[in-house]
Amino acid sequence: MPSLLRLTARLPVPGPRARPWVGPYLIDSQTVYANYFGLKEPSFSITPDPQYLFLSEQHREALAHLVYGAGESGGFVLLTGEVGTGKTTVCRAFLEQLPEQVDLALILHPALSATELLRAICDEFRIPLEDGDRTVKRLVDKLNRFLLEAHALGRRPVLMIDEAQDLSPRVLEQIRLLTNLETPKHKLLQIFLVGQPELREMLLHPGLRQLNQRITARYHLKPFDLRDTAAYVEHRLAVAGVERPLFTRGALRQLHRLSQGVPRLINIYCDRALLGACVSRHPVVSRRILDKAVGEVEDGRSWRQPSRRRRWSALAAGLLALAIGGAWGFWEYRGRPDPATLLAALRGAAVGGDEVATPEPTPEAIAAAKAAEAEAAHAEEQSRVALAKALADERLTELGADSELLADQELALRLLLRRWQVELGKLDGQEPCARLSAFGLECELDRGGWSRVRDYNLPALLRLRDRQGIEGWVALVGLDEHQATLELAQGTETFPLGALDGWWTGDYLLVWQPPPVGGTLIRPGSSGEAVRWLRRLLEQAPGLDFKDDGSSRFDRQVESAVRRFQTQAGLEVDGLAGPRTLIRLTSQVDMPGLPKLRPGD
Repeated sequence: MPSLLRLTARLPVPGPRARPWVGPYLIDSQTVYANYFGLKEPSFSITPDPQYLFLSEQHREALAHLVYGAGESGGFVLLTGEVGTGKTTVCRAFLEQLPEQVDLALILHPALSATELLRAICDEFRIPLEDGDRTVKRLVDKLNRFLLEAHALGRRPVLMIDEAQDLSPRVLEQIRLLTNLETPKHKLLQIFLVGQPELREMLLHPGLRQLNQRITARYHLKPFDLRDTAAYVEHRLAVAGVERPLFTRGALRQLHRLSQGVPRLINIYCDRALLGACVSRHPVVSRRILDKAVGEVEDGRSWRQPSRRRRWSALAAGLLALAIGGAWGFWEYRGRPDPATLLAALRGAAVGGDEVATPEPTPEAIAAAKAAEAEAAHAEEQSRVALAKALADERLTELGADSELLADQELALRLLLRRWQVELGKLDGQEPCARLSAFGLECELDRGGWSRVRDYNLPALLRLRDRQGIEGWVALVGLDEHQATLELAQGTETFPLGALDGWWTGDYLLVWQPPPVGGTLIRPGSSGEAVRWLRRLLEQAPGLDFKDDGSSRFDRQVESAVRRFQTQAGLEVDGLAGPRTLIRLTSQVDMPGLPKLRPGD
C-alpha cells in the first residue's frame, strides 16, 4: 500500500470545508476523512475534550477514589498510571463534579523548589503575598492562617499536584509536612498526588515512608482490556455522529494488541487508520489498513515493551522447554528400554528377522512398560505444576508491584464481606471487626496451614508479606486441594497453593456467625437459648450420636458430645464450645446463608 500521506495529496477533497494543500501534505487531512465517513468532526483528537469523555469501569473506580478522598479530612490520595492511560481524563471528570464546599489548588508543573511550590499553592488559593514572603516559614504561616479560616467557614481546601513524579524527595517531604497543619480534631488540607508509575517507586524509598503511610486512598490506572478498547472506539465514533462500525473486528483486536490498550495510542492509530481507509476508498478500517497506518505512525520502528501476554508466553515456552529437557534427561538417566525390544516383547515380533510365533508378554516386560509410562506421566505432571507455579509467581509479583495484591485490613474485610451480603458503611473511627457485631458477625484470628483453613470452610483474610517485607491482607474466598481463589479490588484471581506459600505468613482472620444470643462461649453451667441452639447443631453433626431433648441446660451429655466433636475435628479437647469449636461445628451443618470456601460442601 502506498504511503497514506502521498495518497492524500492526490485525493479530491469533497465538500466546502476542504483546505488548501501545501506540497504533498494536506493541511487538514482530518476534515477529509470526517467528511468521507459522515463524522461531524474528527473523533480521535489526542487533546482531552470533555465531550468525548469515556469512563471505563476502572476509570470510574479511580474517579470514586478521588471523590472519596475529597470528603476525607487530611492525608494523601494517590492516582498513578502509565503515560496516556487517562489520568488527565479522570482528573477533569473529578473537577467537573467537585463538591461545592471544596476549594481547589491545582499545580500542573511541579518541577519547583519547596519555596516556589509553596508560593504557587498560595497563588492558587488566592492568598495575598508580600515581597517579604520568601521563606518557607512565612509561606507556611500564611497558608496555615488561610486553612484555619477555611475550616471555620466549613470549607475544605484540596491541593492537587499533577505530574507529581517530577517532585524531588525534598519537596515531597515538605508537602508531607503540610498535613501537619491541623486542629485538635481535623487535618486542614487534603492532598492529591497524580503521576506516572515512577511516583509509586519514589514513595517506597525509606526516606519517604512517613508520606507513604499517610496515603488513605490509592489507585493505579491500567490500560484498557480488549472489550474496553472496542467500547472506547465505538463511543468516540458515536459522539462524532456515526453509530455504524467503522472498524472490523480483526482491526479492533489488532488495535488493542498494538496500542496495548493505551487510550492516547488508540487515538493516534485510529486517526491515521481512518485517513488510510478514506484515501484508499474503503468503507471500513481493516486489519491491513490499520497495520499500514501504525507502521507510518511509528516509522517502521517498534518502541514498546513486550506485552504482558508475550512475556508470559515467553516464560511459559522457556519453562516448558526446561521441563521437557529435564524429563528427557531423567528418562535417559534411568535407562529407557530399547523401543524395538519393548515392541517385540509386547507384540510378539522378532527384532531383525522373520516373524515368529512368540509367547504372550512376560509379567516383567509388562511391569517395565507400566513403570516407564508412570515415570513419564510423573515427569509431565511435575513439569505442569512447575510451569503453573512459575506463572503464578510472576502474576503475584506483578500484582504486588502494582499495589493491587496487599490491602489494609479494612479494605480486605469489605471485599470478604461481599460473600456475607454485608456492607460496612462508614466506620467513624471504629475498628472494622468491632463494627461486625451490628450484623451478627464476629472476627476470630488464628494461625495454621491450608488444611486448617480448609476445615473451617469459611472465607477468610490471609496476612501476606511481599519480598520487601511489607505486610497486608487479602480476602480468600475459595480453596480446594490445589489452589486458592482471592477476591481483589479488581476481581477474583486463582493461584496454586505452592505459589502463595512464599507470601502467606500463616496468619488468617475468620468472619463467623456466633449464636443468636449468649455470646461466643457456651460452657458447662450455661443455660438458655444459646444452649438450645448448640444442642440442635450437635444433633445434626455427623458421627456424634447426640439426641436433642429440648433442654436449655449445658449438662454432662452436652459436654461429652462437645468433647467427642473436638476429638473428631482435631481441636483442643476442653468441653467448652468456644469460637473455634462453634465455627467448625457450623461448617459441618447445612446452615442457610453461610458462605463457604467450598460451595458444594
